[in-house]
Amino acid sequence: MKPARLVAWTLVLALALAMTAPMAMAAPVPSQTTCATAAAADEKAVAAERDMIKAKLMDFGLTEKKAADRVSLLTDEEVHAIVLDLNSVQTAGLRSGDSWDTTTVLLVVVLVVLLVH
Repeated sequence: MKPARLVAWTLVLALALAMTAPMAMAAPVPSQTTCATAAAADEKAVAAERDMIKAKLMDFGLTEKKAADRVSLLTDEEVHAIVLDLNSVQTAGLRSGDSWDTTTVLLVVVLVVLLVH
């Protein structure tokens, strides 16, 4: 077998193995941090903010009990700061369906050309 063909088949195998690996998805990260004082929020507002955070955690896959447990650990200032950043949370990583990028497509095309030639 020619060395170029051996290298091409090795790359095809490595690419196939890499594409079958599970994808890691990143969690949302707040874009900035803010400070808020406890005097700025009354009890009713803080309770509503805690419910909003709990709902967001449940959207991320936590059970209602685990979400409530985590929210109960937060201080009123932390709750207010998190709620201020809820709308500015940015996601990172690949979205579903974005696994084939330009580099992968070009690599596949080059490998096919090497194998056919």
